[in-house]
Amino acid sequence: MSVNEVRRDKIAKRYGGVLFDLSQESRSLKKVLKEATFLLKCLEEESQLWSQVTSPVVPLRAQCQMIEKLASLLHLGSLMKRFLDIVCQNRRLQDLIFILRNFIDRTQLAEGVVEGVLETAEELSSKQIEKLQKSLKAQLGKAISLHQRIDEALLGGVILRVGSLMIDVSLRTQLIKFRQVLKG
Repeated sequence: MSVNEVRRDKIAKRYGGVLFDLSQESRSLKKVLKEATFLLKCLEEESQLWSQVTSPVVPLRAQCQMIEKLASLLHLGSLMKRFLDIVCQNRRLQDLIFILRNFIDRTQLAEGVVEGVLETAEELSSKQIEKLQKSLKAQLGKAISLHQRIDEALLGGVILRVGSLMIDVSLRTQLIKFRQVLKG
């Protein structure tokens, strides 16, 4: 891990922890989690625009105005608005994505939610993912939060990773196994 990654990780843990603690103290953890998840999704989808906002050449005052406008447009609550203002004032906007991820991870860990990755050849609907999450919860006894990745090379089927558990029922893997059997 590089020096920058270590620094970024420390910043994400510190700020993510503060947001988590403030959310718990104000009894608004679920609301802040929803806002953080939505904000993170927006920032990741508009990564080029976000990198322009976080550029060190943009004056602090302009960044704070953009953050204030963003918080207003996304209808973020007062706690999240204040938190974003502090992050901006401390010149940590370039770390905000990592801070939000840390906060989300802390919240899910506190709620007993386990992260999982679902690789598919085509995008599944939110209903299909919810149904799979419910089924996994019944089987594993833990709430699962699945993040979908699209990999067209799978051809069909899925690869599911939850903690140390991996289930690979992709068509690509089945074809590889079949090819090995034919070779003898």
